[in-house]
Parts: sequence; structure tokens; C-alpha cells
Amino acid sequence: MNYKEVIEAKYNREAWQQLLHDIFLNKVQFYRSTSEVKVNSRLAKSALYIGIISLSDGESLGVYEVELVDEVDIERNKRGIRDMLTKDWKDMGHAGAFMFCYRKNESVLRFSYVSETWGFNKKGDYEKLSTNTKRYTYLLGEGRGCRTAIEQFNALKDSKQSLSDVTAAFSVEALTKQFYKDLFDWYQWAVDPASGVYFPNNTSTEDDDREDIETKIIRMITRIMFVWFIKQKELVPNKIFDVDFLDTILKDFDPVSKVVGNYYNAILQNLFFATLNRAIEDEQGNKRRFATNVKKDIKTLYRYPEMFKIGEDEVIKMFSEVPFLNGGLFECLDKTRTIDGVEQAYNYDGFSRNDNKFADGRYRNRAIVPNILFFDEEKGLISILSRYNFTIEENSPEEQQVALDPELLGKVFENLLGAYNPETRETARNQSGSFYTPREIVNYMVDESLISYLGNTAFVRSLFSPEFSYDKTKADDYKTISDKLKTIKILDPACGSGAFPMGLLNRMIEILSHISPDENIYDLKLHIIENCIYGSDIQRIAAQITKLRFFISLICNCEKDASKPNHGIPTLPNLETKFVAANSLIAKKRQACNSLFENPEIEPTKQALTEIRHEHFAAKTANRKSTLRQKDKELREKLARLLADDKDFAPADAKQLADWNPYDQNAVADFFDPEWMFGISDGFDIVIGNPPYIQLQNDSGKLAKLYADCNYKTFARTGDIYCLFYERGYQLLKPNGHLCYITSNKWMRAGYGEKTRDFFAKNTNPMLLIDFAGVKIFESATVDTNVLLFAKAANEHKTWCAVTNKQNKDSVKNLSVFVQQTGTECEFSGSDSWVILSPIEQSIKRKIEAVGTPLKDWDVQINYGIKTGCNDAFIISTEKREEILANCQSEDERKRTAELIRPILRGRDIKRYGYNWAGLYLIATFPSRHYDIEQYPAVKNYLLSFGIERLEQTGKEHNMNGEKIKARKKTNNKWFETQDSISYWEDFSKPKIIWKIIGSRLAFTMDKEGYIVNNACYLMTGECLLHVLAFLNSSPLIWYSEITNMNKTGVGDAQVGAQNIILFPIPKQTQKDGEIIFVVKSLLNEYSEENINRLQNLICDVFGLTNEESDYLSKITIICFEYNLLPYYQNYIIDKPYSLFYLLVLCFLVPSFLEHIQLFCPEHLLSLLQLGISLSTVQAF
Repeated sequence: MNYKEVIEAKYNREAWQQLLHDIFLNKVQFYRSTSEVKVNSRLAKSALYIGIISLSDGESLGVYEVELVDEVDIERNKRGIRDMLTKDWKDMGHAGAFMFCYRKNESVLRFSYVSETWGFNKKGDYEKLSTNTKRYTYLLGEGRGCRTAIEQFNALKDSKQSLSDVTAAFSVEALTKQFYKDLFDWYQWAVDPASGVYFPNNTSTEDDDREDIETKIIRMITRIMFVWFIKQKELVPNKIFDVDFLDTILKDFDPVSKVVGNYYNAILQNLFFATLNRAIEDEQGNKRRFATNVKKDIKTLYRYPEMFKIGEDEVIKMFSEVPFLNGGLFECLDKTRTIDGVEQAYNYDGFSRNDNKFADGRYRNRAIVPNILFFDEEKGLISILSRYNFTIEENSPEEQQVALDPELLGKVFENLLGAYNPETRETARNQSGSFYTPREIVNYMVDESLISYLGNTAFVRSLFSPEFSYDKTKADDYKTISDKLKTIKILDPACGSGAFPMGLLNRMIEILSHISPDENIYDLKLHIIENCIYGSDIQRIAAQITKLRFFISLICNCEKDASKPNHGIPTLPNLETKFVAANSLIAKKRQACNSLFENPEIEPTKQALTEIRHEHFAAKTANRKSTLRQKDKELREKLARLLADDKDFAPADAKQLADWNPYDQNAVADFFDPEWMFGISDGFDIVIGNPPYIQLQNDSGKLAKLYADCNYKTFARTGDIYCLFYERGYQLLKPNGHLCYITSNKWMRAGYGEKTRDFFAKNTNPMLLIDFAGVKIFESATVDTNVLLFAKAANEHKTWCAVTNKQNKDSVKNLSVFVQQTGTECEFSGSDSWVILSPIEQSIKRKIEAVGTPLKDWDVQINYGIKTGCNDAFIISTEKREEILANCQSEDERKRTAELIRPILRGRDIKRYGYNWAGLYLIATFPSRHYDIEQYPAVKNYLLSFGIERLEQTGKEHNMNGEKIKARKKTNNKWFETQDSISYWEDFSKPKIIWKIIGSRLAFTMDKEGYIVNNACYLMTGECLLHVLAFLNSSPLIWYSEITNMNKTGVGDAQVGAQNIILFPIPKQTQKDGEIIFVVKSLLNEYSEENINRLQNLICDVFGLTNEESDYLSKITIICFEYNLLPYYQNYIIDKPYSLFYLLVLCFLVPSFLEHIQLFCPEHLLSLLQLGISLSTVQAF
């Protein structure tokens, strides 16, 4: 069936019924006589129930046809339209509905799928997660692209046609991923030197035309995509993207030329800089026109008339239906002597009439983007954009149009920063540490921050509920909330491409439109943008994209009207002093000797500067903006002089403040001062964001050096930059203001986070902490994250906490409900690891720490095992040892050699309270012993059989008989010696505790036989070793290590390093020590479960644990930690009623698991037996 004919036509019921029959075959049934459904007459003229779809999983969908009222404002009534039929399809037992929404006087069809919130649960089943409804909509009809719908419908046709398949057919994610791939491929093509793209930069230099080419191309992409979005509002004519039309107006137009770029110059540059950035007719009566003045190259006038077949008047007429938008996005960034007064011209955009060329034919002043980059049939940018549907409205979790929305710009920015940098062998994304925050996380953080600001009451929370309904009796309360929202000050200090600023704008407008329904949406947006939301980012292109998204949001609420000036479209505001390119972490320190603004001239100058920037926000002409910017510069310089004279700032700092130009889009300030940049002197109500994650010691410690003298209390050279952002955010808050960040969660436990934890505990009131342990939040990052919300107030020691994991990863889609249902209150009062625990776990942890003394305060020494650098040579079997001894030439040599070759244990050989020696030996030529190899000729001859080139410690690479041989790493040691010095060699002969570093379970034992251990092990010597061993192997310490400071491998195994062990709290010798040591000796002699249980009881008594706490540890430790099954146990046995199937699977995977169930969870075993499943059956299974 030809889907395109149906989809691109005006709505026709019979045609769509045939289309659905083609997809679902006999699963769909349409009724001969439709039944009318009662709906809100304010929204719809009529609604008909026309059919049913029975899905493969037993669920069903109702099919409805809705004729909307002509006057209904679809934007303001999204929820009403979404839910108008909900009661009907729920009452009929459907899981959701298809809705064909149309107006008779429109060609547009809104084909929607509405359902409650479904998702995959912990068991992998697709189930209802929430009763809140969601609507997914295709905007179809005459003149609208249909490729996306056709592809998705065909995929649905070929699927099993379950409810999850239907949801997938209306998914935006698959659409956006494919678009990212297409666009990223184009970007890589464009930045490749072979593409022929270049921008002049310094017009006197020949070899800098590709300097910072990535930024130039990203800026060009964002401009083009902005145009593509506003094209949806018919603000830009489709014909200027049509090859056939272009052929009629451009001379020698070759759409696939690899050299000529007349499309970019004649069409796009004139559209950007002389149309969208210039009034159709300004206040002085100046109209759009072509540039004629030879000496003065005004950057808002048309050029390149020689490239057109048509006359100048026809070109102007062609662009006349495009309104003037203003806003700075399309401001030409070229710097010229005549216009900008610069000594050296820089043509960053290359919009120039000057056609002078270098010797190789390249233009000196003009940018070139060959036509093929736009019109290649498969990979050209215009070809790519034409394949997708776009919507100018940003989607929300409840309302999603199956099209590319403006949030895409932020994701594209993050995607394009992933371009591979061949010099650093890193991606630009990893260098910047930036990752795009998913919409669900942004929405949750925005809500919690605004709720905290407004006062966390039931009334305030009701305003944020999907079920909110206006109550006339609360008009005064609504007015209070409205006034408070309109005066809020919010900063995102690492705003990136605007995820949080846009999330805030959308949410604030939604709340205000609910409680102030008579206010104009456009005016509300303008007020909030000018007065409430601010941003800073160190990447200048990021700030530009944030502004662009705000512009699109404003245009959303405009309708084109050709009878009105500028086609009825208000000019966009100038946001240069709302979103700045700056280093947010570096503040300009005011000197303490004087009070701020003591000089009486300072305050009026400040006020004048504020007024100038307010005027600039709304300035509409290039001339007016230029005048205001000059006044801004004069006032900045005056204010800086006054501040320096008044000794508020050091003279050098005052000069740097004055030199900062907010209107230079190519500059990045190396400091951030909100009073100077935004006029905000008393701090922000909310600081929110997703700061970058970059280790300060990267790049030879460049960042560590930069911030070392900034007096951050959280600074640690081995730390991460996000820790500094926490403290900087705190500095920028008002008293009682709120900060909400999503960052890496490593600060919660890592050593470098100790100062950060201490700072939070002593200076803030942590209110909310969500640890996304093991749940991948960022698509392009593997880092584990957390959300922290704190107030700049005294610590109340009541932090509401929640933990997600891989088994409940879908919780992020409904985070508010998840946190409310699974959260627990924790107390964080110091620099120790911050761990989210249940009440019983908090009690156990407190008791262990109260009784125990960290092992670092004991008289013990910990060292690592032997690293040889070539185990094949140095670790030998018993047979090889005997062979070497047999080759000794004298009894003295044999005796010396026997002493040199020592038995060795590997990590895998060590068990709890024992070891299985594998009959291996080490040639223990430790450098610290200074052996003379000539005294051991049998050993020397054996080692030489491996080749001296292989054993030498030079790090060199040799080519031996065509084979590459790599020597051991470079040291000062000799070729026959082990790799490390091993100055502690005598400790191997002492009684010692030994353990393997990596394993699924902790396993410590005692060695008194003088074994050496390899580098997969540690050894401990010192006092009270039997006592220490008992506690290291105990369930309280095993559990404690898991929840505090234990590092993990990628597959979840524990990494038991010395830095972990020294923090274990072990009680000093107690009254029960004699009995404890007796049991330990018995276990070392012969392992038994009886003695293990006896020892656990003794140790739990020492810690003062209750029977309930001891039982809890037994279940968790023995069943889970020993088999690395903790996540499954928590989700299937403790947190939920048992799953018999899961118990069976675990019994199958772990033979002794059933034994532990019988011992520790008899109620679960009883359930199995009640079903008639015998022990032998389970074991056989």
C-alpha cells in the first residue's frame, strides 16, 4: 500500500482505515456504525469511537476520530486534548488509544497515540508504571514530510505488534539518533580539508583559513537549523532550498560543485546577515538594500549581485517575506577597520564583497562552502534536513511530537563536540567534560529546585502535579506564587547548550500559565528571560546555542501576519548580557579594605549601566545597538576606574573588568563576576546545572595549576573540577538559596572527595541526594552520577536519599514517584564516605565505627606482592625448579639456588582461612638484595634461555629474527632481577596476613610458612594478626567494605587495595579476644561452617549488634557478597516478595545457594516446597 498518498493528504477516514488494516491485518476491527463519545465542547465539536486494535500481548487500543473546535488554542490545551477521551478508553479496558484529531478548515492531521505511562520493569516485563497519560503525535497532512511516519509504520507492521512495539513506532529517540548520525557524518565531511570549506580569519594571512574550523562549522549548522525550525512557522520560504528554483535565480548554479559555493554566499549569507539581522524598514525609514559604498562595508546589507540571474530588486523581494528577527544570532562576526575600528581585519564569517584572492585562487576575505555540501543527494545538509520532520515546540515527557524538536540543538551540540581530535587523541567532548543532560533529569531537578525556592509545602507541590486544577478560592495564593516566580534569580554556571535554562523557562511558563491564565505567554517568556534566568559557559559556541533555543521558544508563540509590520513577528531580544562566555570558576576578588561602592559616583554609574543593558535587550536596529554598546563600553571603563580608585579592586583586575566586552561573540572572559556581568550583587536564589567532569591532574595538571590559588576549600590536586563548581555555586547563592547539580558520584566515597564532603556537611544543608549507581544517565558517558540539592543554610542532618540501580533503571523516567516511594532519611555530618543506607544499615554502620579503630592507627605494615615483569621466566613449576637445581655444579651452588627459589602464592590460590599452593616457585632475585648472578650459573643459564633482550629493564623494543620483542619497563634494575626493588623482602618470612586484591568476595588468610605472594596480592605484618584476621573475614567488615570505600572493577569484583584496608574499623583487643583467637586458629587448621557461625556471633557481639542486625548481615553477606549477587538479592528477595523463578535460577547458577536459602531464608524455601518442588528437583533443575 502507498502510505505516502494517505499521510500527505487531507484526513480521510476510509483511507486511514485501510492503512491501519495494512499494518495490523486482522488485529484491527472498525465498526460499521460509530458511537459518539461525550467530550468537552470547548475543545472538540465531536468525537467518535470508530474501532479497536487487539495487540499480541493481550492489550488493546481504542481508535477515535476527533474534530477539534476551530478556536481552541492547542498549545494551551495540550493536557485537555490528551485526556479528553481517557475515561472512555480506560472504562473499556483499553491500554491506550489512537486519536485522529483534525479541523475541517485545516489540512493538518494530528495522529496521536495516548496511553498511561508504560515501561520495562525489573524483570524485563512491559508494565504500567504510572496512571499519568502521555501523548505521542505525528503532525501529518498536505505539504508535510512523511518519511519518518512511513519508516516507523513499516517497522510496526513487521513487529510482533505488542504495546511496546506501538510505543516504539511513536518514539522520538530512534528518530533523533538517526539524525545525529547523519548530521555528524556531514560535520566530519565538512571539517575535513578535502571538503574545500574555509573561512578567512585574519585576512592578511594565507594559512589560517581552517583555524578553529570546527567552531565555524558548528555555528553555521546552528544558524541553518534555526532557519529550518522557523521555516515550520512559514517565516522563511521553502523555495530557497529547492534546487530547481535556485537554478532560475543563480548564475552557473551547479548543486554538486565541489569548488563553487555560490549557494552559501548568495542565499544563506544574505539570508543570515542582511535579512534576518536587518529590519524590513527601520525607525529612520531605511529599508533592506544592496551595499554600494566602496569604502564602508556595512555588514547588514545584501551583496553578491553578480551571482544572481535576477535583479537586485527581485532578490530583495524574494527575501521580503522573511521577518527581521534581531537577537544577535545572525550578527555578522567579521571585524573591519572602517566599521569596528580594529587594526587588523578578521573575517570570521567571511561575508565580503571583496573578491581579492591569494595566489592559489582562494578568496582573501570571503568564506567558501562548496554547493555539494548542501545538495549531495544522500549526504548534503539540505538533503538531510529535508528527510526529517521538525517541530518548533520543545517536547515534554507528557507531550511528544514525533519530530525533531529544538532540544535537538543541545544534543547536536554535544554530539558535534565528539569530533575526534587527532592531536590529543581525545574527543573534544571528553576534553570539555560536558555531557548533555536527559530531559527527564532536567525536569526533575528544575521541579525540586523551584519547589524548594517557593517553599516545599503540599500547596506548592500541587502546582507541579500533572493533576493540577485551578481553584478560584486560592487566587491570592496563586498571586503570591506568581510574584515570587517573576522575581527569582537563577544561574547555570556551566549552561552548555541550554538544557537547564530551557527546562526552567518551560516549567516556569507552564506554572504561570496555570495560575495566571490571562497573562500573555510571549510577554511572560520575555520577562523571565530578561529578569530571571542567567547562564555562563566557557565554550562560546555553547552560549550561542542557548540563546538560539530561547529565540525559538519565543517564536513558538508568534503567528505570521503579512498585513502587519514585520509580518506580525516581534523582534527578538538581545541576550548578550544574559548568557555569557566566561570561566565561572574564577572570581574577581574585591579588596577587603573598603566597602563596596563607597564612592558616591559608583552607584549612579552602575544604574546607568543597568539601564543601558535594559535598552540593549530590546534594541532593534544595528545602529541603535552600536550606539548602546559604545555607551556600555564608556560606562564600564568609568566604573572600573572608580572601583580601582576606591580600592575595591586591584588596578589590574579593574582593567580586566573594563576590557570585558559582552557583545564580542568570539571572546571568552577568563573570570566570572555576576555583579559586573548581570548586575546581580546579592546572589542567586537557585544555582543549577551539570558542571563538567574533568580530573584536575589531566594534561600535566594544567587545571590544577590554574585553580590552585583560587582558595577553594574543596580543591584537591587529584580531584575533579566539578567539586570546585559545587563550592563556586555555593559562593554565588543568596543566604538560604538552593543549589542543584548532577555530577559524578565519586565525591561520595573517593579520597579526593573528602574535602567536598566536609564542605557540604559544615557549610550547607543537604536536602536531597539521589545516587544513580550503575544506571547510565548520559548516553555518551560511562560515569556514575548523582543529583544533590542543598541549601545555603545550617545542616539539619536530614537528607532525603534514594538509590537507583540497573534493576530499576526505568525509575529515572518517573523519578519523583521513585524517590518518594523508595527514599530514606540519612544523616551526613562529616568527611567520611557518604553512603545511602536504610535505617537498619545506618545503625549497623554507626556501631561498627563507634567500636572499631581504623587499621591505619594500628601497628601494622602493608605491602604489595612481587611484580616480575616477566612471569614466564621468573615463576616456575616444581619440575623446572628441580631441573635448575640438578644443573648446579656444586653443593654450595645448589644450596644457594634452593634458598633463592622460593614458593609463591597467586591471588587465585588464596581462600578465606586457607590457600591451595599450586606448586609454583619464584626466582627471588630482588634488587634490594644485590645478588651476583655469577654465583648462580644454573639460574643465569635458565634466564638467558628467554633472551636478554626480553629480560632487560630498558623498555626498548627489539626485532629478533623478524619478531618484535619488547623488553620489560625501564628501571635501574639489572636484567636478571625482579621489576621492583622489594626492600621489605624480610616480611615474607614473618607471620603475615595475605589476601588477593581483586575478587568477587573478600578472602584473607594467615601464612607462617614464608610464602612469597605475587602482585595480585597484598601482605600485612605487625601486631595482633590473628585478631585482625578474624574481623577482616567477618560479615560486619565485609558488608562495611561494600557500602563505604571498596573500589570495583568493571564486572563488579571488589578491589581490596591498601588504601581501602587501612580504613577498616577493627576493635582493639576485647574480653572475647581469647575465644575469637581460638576459633580463628581452629579455622586455619580446618575450615568449618560451625566455627564460621560461632566467630560471626562473637564479632557481632563485640560490635554490639542486635539479633535483627546480625541476621540482616548474615543474609546479605553470605548469600550475596560471596556470590556477587547483591543487586539481585536486594530487588527480588528483600525489597519485594520473593520470585520463585528467580530463586530457581539462582539455585541453578550457584549450587550452594539453596543450602543458604534453607539456612537463612526458610520462609522462601517453604514457599518452594509448598508448590510441590522438592529439594532434589530444585538441585536437579
